[in-house]
Amino acid sequence: MKRRISSLSTVSLIAAIGLAACGGSSLPATTQPVDTTQSSSDETTPEGTAPASTTPGGITSFSDIQPAVIQIEALGTIRSAEVGITDGSGRGSGFIISSDGLAVTNNHVVTGAATLEVFIGGDTSTSYNATVLGVSECNDLAVIDINESEPLPSLGWYDGKITTGTEIYAAGFPLGETEYTLTRGIVSKVSASGETNWASLDSVLEHDANIQPGNSGGPLVAADGTVVGINYRGRDVTGTTQFFAIDKDIAQRVVDNLKKGDFESLGINGEAVVDEEAGIAGIWVSAVAPGSPASELDILAGDIIQSMNGLPVGTDGTMSAYCDVLRTSRDKPIQVEILRYDTSEVLRGELNGSKPLKQVFSFADAVEDDVTVDTSGGSTGDVGGASYGDYTTITDDSGLIAIDVPSVWTDVSTTPLTLDDGTQVPVINASPSIADSEVSYGTPSLLYAILGPLPNLDETLASFAPGAGECTDGGISDYSDDLYSGRYQLWLNCGGGEAFVVTLVAVPGDSEYTAIISLQGATEADLEALDQAFATFAVFAS
Repeated sequence: MKRRISSLSTVSLIAAIGLAACGGSSLPATTQPVDTTQSSSDETTPEGTAPASTTPGGITSFSDIQPAVIQIEALGTIRSAEVGITDGSGRGSGFIISSDGLAVTNNHVVTGAATLEVFIGGDTSTSYNATVLGVSECNDLAVIDINESEPLPSLGWYDGKITTGTEIYAAGFPLGETEYTLTRGIVSKVSASGETNWASLDSVLEHDANIQPGNSGGPLVAADGTVVGINYRGRDVTGTTQFFAIDKDIAQRVVDNLKKGDFESLGINGEAVVDEEAGIAGIWVSAVAPGSPASELDILAGDIIQSMNGLPVGTDGTMSAYCDVLRTSRDKPIQVEILRYDTSEVLRGELNGSKPLKQVFSFADAVEDDVTVDTSGGSTGDVGGASYGDYTTITDDSGLIAIDVPSVWTDVSTTPLTLDDGTQVPVINASPSIADSEVSYGTPSLLYAILGPLPNLDETLASFAPGAGECTDGGISDYSDDLYSGRYQLWLNCGGGEAFVVTLVAVPGDSEYTAIISLQGATEADLEALDQAFATFAVFAS
């Protein structure tokens, strides 16, 4: 039995809230939503005296920066959550930061591209190939190396303090057009939220210099031509249009790291997606950079990263949790759980580690030939028989264990159990009604607990057996995945109906503790809940 997943293209994704300023019709544009505002050009010299800082190569004014601004054409294949697989090109902007050809742009402009072609300063008569030196999807930044031996004009970073009202200019090549464009505005907010469905920044600059798709990665400069920020996003707010740029202080730190390679990155071009109807949330992978940690683990375009080190990611429609894990783990191994959308497989493996992606054991598949379930709704109530849809991660009071349960199972107990010797056992119990589940097999429920090492798993299973004559013994089977091994027992026809009970006892490789999970149910949705529970149970300490 394959778990039922509705098409992501048929639902309204939280991913579509933000408007990115990338351009073209394929590689960048399908990764981010499109801004439909119109560009306005204004190259009038501002009143007042420009700041004292200057850029390399003698550039002293915003009107002189064009030779250092580039257009990037990315060719390759992208897998959009909404559109599907597309082959073709997309265009974004960038700017040169050193005379030897190093340039800065956005991650979503270049990552996953097969080739990069660069046009400098609006000159379409000559193009240059470029190589990606480092990317960061969390900061939506990339550094590329333009293959040109002659010295190139470059921009420097702004030295002054950025304040509300600072006059700025946005440079680039919007809408994939080859003509250079410059727009004028002010910084309207110094510290706006940088959380989006494709990046996670503590704060960004908000400004009103008009940018459009194709401006992504282009510079936001002060009157003297120094870089104040890097444009990456546009969004309609309360009827007015505001735009966003990555602050030069954050950008400088990240760019310095990107010159040496990838930084705060798995090497993906991706976005957070949420499908509430199907109960799916995570980071949709649109493209994967060859040689990256994601590529080494065989993550594919079209995969959805659902959890990292046991933490669900993308559930709020942003990259926040995903990037928090990367920034905490750095180069250490990260356990990931992947939904392979095309096959409905749930896979688990280690990034920067030694464990390859393997399919998570499916209890629903293992017991489907033995279990007869109610598909009319039954104990699932209004949600129907096929799927609960939405799940919630429950953590016990001690903070030692966690597991996903259907969100409609609102009767939850997370209080530790105290044994006769005073030992406290972490326990999670969840159900639509725990009291009803104790007297009726028709009410689904789940019990999850962690005990010390137990010498005999079959004896432990026997201690969790239903009362005599209440169920039919469906047998004991072996269980193993990349982290645990153990035994599980199936009980059928419980209470004289179609209800079932599955109980698992499993130990990790070091046998430090024993995990016990028991779920009773009667519907197809309960089988789905069974798989969700066994795929997500986590132990944070022992």
